[in-house]
Amino acid sequence: MRAVRLILIALVAFSLISSASAQSLPGGFVYLRDIDPSIIQDIRYATSNNFVGRPLAGYGAGECVVKREVGLRLKAVQQELAAQNLSLKMFDCYRPARASLDMVKWSQNGHETAAERRYNPNIPKTELFRLGYIANRSQHSTGAALDLTLVDLKADNSAKYDPSKTYADCTAPVAMRAPEGSVDMGTGYDCTDAKGHTAVTSINPEQRTWRKRLVAAMARQGFVNYSKEWWHFSLPGAGGAAYDFPIQPRRN
Repeated sequence: MRAVRLILIALVAFSLISSASAQSLPGGFVYLRDIDPSIIQDIRYATSNNFVGRPLAGYGAGECVVKREVGLRLKAVQQELAAQNLSLKMFDCYRPARASLDMVKWSQNGHETAAERRYNPNIPKTELFRLGYIANRSQHSTGAALDLTLVDLKADNSAKYDPSKTYADCTAPVAMRAPEGSVDMGTGYDCTDAKGHTAVTSINPEQRTWRKRLVAAMARQGFVNYSKEWWHFSLPGAGGAAYDFPIQPRRN
């Protein structure tokens, strides 16, 4: 009996060690859910709902992983927004370096589908890197860059993306675009078009106001917006080396 008990104890210990190692993160990284579970997550590169049309290499789970300082500052932004019945919604956080290489291969595969063109209706995908919309070496891989938007918690956000439907491109009116469960920023997420530039004037006043509110809320915690993408922010000084560890499921 004692031998059986020892075996059971050993198995439990092994299970705990395996579970811990499966979710261990290097270099001061954390799961954002452990910092602030109220922040909405829709990690698009872990799904087929993105410009590549499939999960990217390294995205084994739809979890936002960031450097701890970044997570704490996002929590502060969220606390401010909560008083306004708003929430952050994360589209991408830490990005394994292999995912950026996956994007490079995608851009060079020699064809573009109609679904892909929804994201870059006016620019050939072979030009996206040269024009600065996608980087070979992404700041996301340092854990200090983020893609995000705002959600109005009082609005009806129930509409979901349906892969069987044909949607208009990312610059079309919001009712024609793929639903994102967020406020109307004038374009969809990852829209590689001039209308996706943060300060563009060819969107309506309400859309410009939403962009300004997002930029201002993030700036109060030190985040800097990338001018060609209203959704992209980074925290200067919080990055460092690029990483390539895969994103794995978070365990409680």
